[in-house]
Amino acid sequence: MKKEQILNLAKVLGRMKQLKRTGWIRRRVNNPESDAEHSFSLAMLVMLFAPEKLNRLKCLQLALIHDLPEIYCGDITPGELDPVKKQELEKSAMAKVVRDLNLSQLQELFEEYEQHQTPEARFVWVLDRIDNVFTARMYEDTLHIPLVKEFADSAFERLSYLEDAELRAELDKMLAALTEN
Repeated sequence: MKKEQILNLAKVLGRMKQLKRTGWIRRRVNNPESDAEHSFSLAMLVMLFAPEKLNRLKCLQLALIHDLPEIYCGDITPGELDPVKKQELEKSAMAKVVRDLNLSQLQELFEEYEQHQTPEARFVWVLDRIDNVFTARMYEDTLHIPLVKEFADSAFERLSYLEDAELRAELDKMLAALTEN
């Protein structure tokens, strides 16, 4: 990597670490997780639960980059913006990240994730919502703010996008455990 790319990488990573997640801020969570913390947590879930038939490296890559465009367009929560407009903003923001880092494969990975083109992308997309339930459970337990049900409902809905019935059942059990009081 050239010096400019290294400095841009420091900027990108720093912005990921500083960008607090909008959904938690709106729910008045003090010191909410950052996009970097969320991406790390999602990558851990991928590492632990990706079935052998999926390309685990691809799943990890998708988990680590799925929110990268937010450093330039912000963390847009569901329903906040027309989905087409959100997609355009994020695609443009990812193009800026790609230019900053001179890594065209990031654009391809992001498009695969956004379009749920592959079993890996669908798996990570579902786990993205499940990670929110893990985080909601933590905040509910420590801050006593009721959040789990709201985020679990959304995660349960996404399970239907997985073709693998065994995997769906395993993730359903995980969600059920997180939603028990």
